[in-house]
Amino acid sequence: MITFTNVKKKYENRYVINNINLKLPRYGMVIIEGPSGCGKTTLLNLLSGLIDFEGDINVDGHHINMMNQKQMAEYRLKNYGFIFQDFKLFENESVIKNIIFPLEAISSSSQETKIRKCNDLINLVGLKRNAKQKVNKLSGGEKQRVAIARALVNGPKIILADEPTGALDSKTAIEVMNILEKVSAKSLVIIVSHDDELAERYANQLIKMKDGKIESISYRHKELKEKYIPVSKLFFTSKKPSVPSSFLLSHTLSSVKQKKWRTSICNMVTSLGLIGIGLATSLSSSISANIKKSYSQIVDDSKITVTMKRNDQSIYGQYAASYYEVMDMAERYSDYIIDVGTTYYNDFESFFPQTNALCMADTIYYHQIPEMSARHINEFRWLDVEKPNTIYPEQIDELRDDQVVLSLTYPMVQDICFELKIERTVTSLSRYLQTNKLNVYFDFRNDNWEYSDQQLLEVVGFTLESQPGIYHTNHMWNEYMFEERMRFPVTDIISGESMYPWTLKKIYYFYTNDGRDEFIDLTRMDETFNPYILEIANEMYYPWLFSDISSQNIQRLLVFSNLLSNIPVNYFEHFQSISDEISNPIFGTYGGYSIYPSNMMFGFSSYMYFSGSEDSLIETVDINTSLNTETNEKLEIPSDVSSGHFSQSLTGGVNFALVGDSVDYGRLPLDYSEIVISSYLAKKVFQGDALNKTLYVAYLYSQSMSSSGNIIRHFKTTELSVCGIIDSDKNLIYHNMNWPISFFQIMFGVSSFNLSVNAMMFEVKDQKKIDEVITKLKRAFPDYEFSDPMNEINASVNQVCFYIEIALACFSIIAVIISTLLLSICNYLYVLENRKDIGLVRCIGINKNEARKFVITHSVVMCLISFVLSSIELLLMSVFISSELAKQMGTAFTFSFNYLSLVYMFALAFGISIISSLVISFKMNRLNPLEALKH
Repeated sequence: MITFTNVKKKYENRYVINNINLKLPRYGMVIIEGPSGCGKTTLLNLLSGLIDFEGDINVDGHHINMMNQKQMAEYRLKNYGFIFQDFKLFENESVIKNIIFPLEAISSSSQETKIRKCNDLINLVGLKRNAKQKVNKLSGGEKQRVAIARALVNGPKIILADEPTGALDSKTAIEVMNILEKVSAKSLVIIVSHDDELAERYANQLIKMKDGKIESISYRHKELKEKYIPVSKLFFTSKKPSVPSSFLLSHTLSSVKQKKWRTSICNMVTSLGLIGIGLATSLSSSISANIKKSYSQIVDDSKITVTMKRNDQSIYGQYAASYYEVMDMAERYSDYIIDVGTTYYNDFESFFPQTNALCMADTIYYHQIPEMSARHINEFRWLDVEKPNTIYPEQIDELRDDQVVLSLTYPMVQDICFELKIERTVTSLSRYLQTNKLNVYFDFRNDNWEYSDQQLLEVVGFTLESQPGIYHTNHMWNEYMFEERMRFPVTDIISGESMYPWTLKKIYYFYTNDGRDEFIDLTRMDETFNPYILEIANEMYYPWLFSDISSQNIQRLLVFSNLLSNIPVNYFEHFQSISDEISNPIFGTYGGYSIYPSNMMFGFSSYMYFSGSEDSLIETVDINTSLNTETNEKLEIPSDVSSGHFSQSLTGGVNFALVGDSVDYGRLPLDYSEIVISSYLAKKVFQGDALNKTLYVAYLYSQSMSSSGNIIRHFKTTELSVCGIIDSDKNLIYHNMNWPISFFQIMFGVSSFNLSVNAMMFEVKDQKKIDEVITKLKRAFPDYEFSDPMNEINASVNQVCFYIEIALACFSIIAVIISTLLLSICNYLYVLENRKDIGLVRCIGINKNEARKFVITHSVVMCLISFVLSSIELLLMSVFISSELAKQMGTAFTFSFNYLSLVYMFALAFGISIISSLVISFKMNRLNPLEALKH
């Protein structure tokens, strides 16, 4: 018994089913008639649970609206049969495979039993001769017979038929209706039809609908005689409904055969990615012995290295040091520090987007002084320290907090004079200030914060300069303005976003005297300074004030808390106190001079170029400024230019060494503007005498990728005076032990956060005591890793070989990515082309998670084909590569095939198949089965 109670279905603003109350019998044929759009088909869809609705539908005690999608799908599979007007069959499968599909999905009976029942149904609908024929070869009437057989195969209680005779001729329609009449003796057959004649002839209950309502119900009191249907019974179990694996494989192979070109292209691209991984593994194991042999000839066996066991560059981000810490340090180093100031690391332009201007206060109209904003408050200059050449109208020793001295450009002077209605000259404005007050105010507004403010100031003097700005004698004047007068909150957390967008990120700084560089070196060796980092102010913190000023000329040092995982420079003294065998430390950093003990690489972190000719260096910089990624490593620089980089540590690039106590020619360097070089480098870049000549240096400061795919490099250059030469056949520059840090910080403005020491390299006086020295150091400093390159050469080479694997696999990464995308596209097309079939299995009663197997199976099959193809290609390429490597190296180079590479290839193929199917399968889950059936 089926009961509809107050059932409604609304699409947009119209009810297509409007408050239907209806009872349907357990058996018989119910035919629903009505004009198009009256809700007949919707009523069937509601009963099948394919769309949601209001009200209640009770089928033998099961409330459809109370079941979830998974429960409803299983109930539909076991209790419903579907017959559609346009058949809705698996066109590329045989008749018997179409009919048996619901049984395979739900029944655990033997295959023989299932086939027997299918054959009985085939005989019932008169298709005995067509059992193994593909559906796409059948006529319309034959297809509808297949659909009837499929609807009956699970012995359903209810058969839903939507216009089952609509696409058939009258003779075939009667044959179909006769079959359904037989079925109605044991099941409830509900038919939507437009054929009045057939409805009158066959209906036990005729329902006429109009505008979503039941217009009338009439009963045909025909005797329901139980008719024998020669179909075997089938025992159902509680097997979890699932799509048959054999059907999935057959469906996928059929699709692959139909799309041969698409499949071939996808398999070829995928196989290229798999081959790359296979070659990386095989080649790495083959050349390991040769790499070890090469390293053993160049590693200096008198050096040891130290690194942190935990070597994170930054854990907590950037925090500013506190006021009391900064003041304490300033007091201890008062010989070098003039005073302490503060700056705020904020985007002041976004603080006040609506109004951010300095305006004249005593004018009739609102007049803005051009080019002045809140940024100038933060970037004000110290009047008593920086001392501009001339202050108009007179020199000023001290200012009140509400007074300022402005630095003005000449057009700004003219603009102010024009507004004051005086002659537009510096003299005129100077005289005006002697006899009148010039009040100005900062006008700020941010509508998003509902904030507006005006801060009145008195201009008591001005300077004539190329850039606008503000001078004050209060070294914390910006703190007074932002915090005391404007009441902005502050934080010492510099990196990341603050809780409130109006929070100021406050940093204290030292204003040093001319001994800045000496002060930086001293603090590096002072253990009390280990918790702090000194950063030379630059355009990142002062976008306007220091935009065109070299770091060598900036005397503001920002003070941060040191939360980096690093090795303090002064720890060398602690290491040496444990063993006096070690000496000559070289410090490795991320942004200056790098030391990588694990792979025996050391050298400059970024590319550096050295030349005795300024023109040659300029040419080199021009060549390297914009690089095509394909020719990046093929550039040829002028012959009188030498380059240095950690990647060139084994190929003769310029390296760094400690200068020692004396030089062979000249003298030791006095500061970082002087350098000592080797005789080899002197001959290379000067072609002769180099003493007291200028060495031109370029440093790769940063690089980025342009929209056209080129690498855009940004260089900084400087000039060094060659003060000494040391006889050596190596490509070296020499200086003191602080040079790998201080030189890059002072000369090129590299951030101190990138110059934190992450490795050190020492010389051991007695080579025989290396193991003893390492043992002592490890015991004393368990948090550090001490290494002997020679003892650990095998482990290092294994690591290098790992990098070789990565390098050799890199070319396959693009292919893997492309193949994943391509396979995803193929899966998507597969879903589009087969969404009718996928929608059909969903309607029959397969839940959406099971339906995902269509995509997964297709993806796995495609990748298995690619794996087989790539395995064959790899075996062939292994033989070829073995022969070619032997020729190139001129040795009996043995190439052994690593069968583990096949495992990696298979794992990668499986990974590609899963990744490429996941997104598409989730998208497929959102597929509306009813909408899919329309395509």
